[in-house]
Amino acid sequence: MVFKISTILALFSISLFASSGGGETDIVERTFNFVIFAAILYYLVAEPIKKFLTGRTLSIESEFKRNEAKLEESKLAKEKAQEGLIVAKRKAGMLVADAKKEAQLIKTRLEENLVNDVQLLDKQQEELMALEESKMVKSVVEEVIGDIVTKSDVGLDQDSLTKTLLKKVS
Repeated sequence: MVFKISTILALFSISLFASSGGGETDIVERTFNFVIFAAILYYLVAEPIKKFLTGRTLSIESEFKRNEAKLEESKLAKEKAQEGLIVAKRKAGMLVADAKKEAQLIKTRLEENLVNDVQLLDKQQEELMALEESKMVKSVVEEVIGDIVTKSDVGLDQDSLTKTLLKKVS
């Protein structure tokens, strides 16, 4: 308030410093006029400039705070992502280990089934061979008996029957 009153008084007192023609006081008058001009300019422009600069400072500060908050959020998200990555790697390792174990179990089961199937086939082959052998023996016996019956000159004693059978078998 005091500044405003002194500014107004200074404006009205400009005419007091007007000179009548001497060149030595010209610098003082011009300096005084510049000071008055600067004071008026300060009076008119100072408040808007202060408000503008204060507003700009506040906007820069709020932008800085928002950027800091985003940076902090990004750091937290990065940490969570890294933790998730570690967990995912562990799970992947466990899945691979489980898959290897399952593959080994399946391989073992298949080998056991294969061995059992081979043993079963061997047993069936042996049974088939025994069956075929018994069929062959029957046919040889029937043939020998047929030969003996058709040949009336051969006797049916034990020795001749055994010799005839041995001949047919070998």
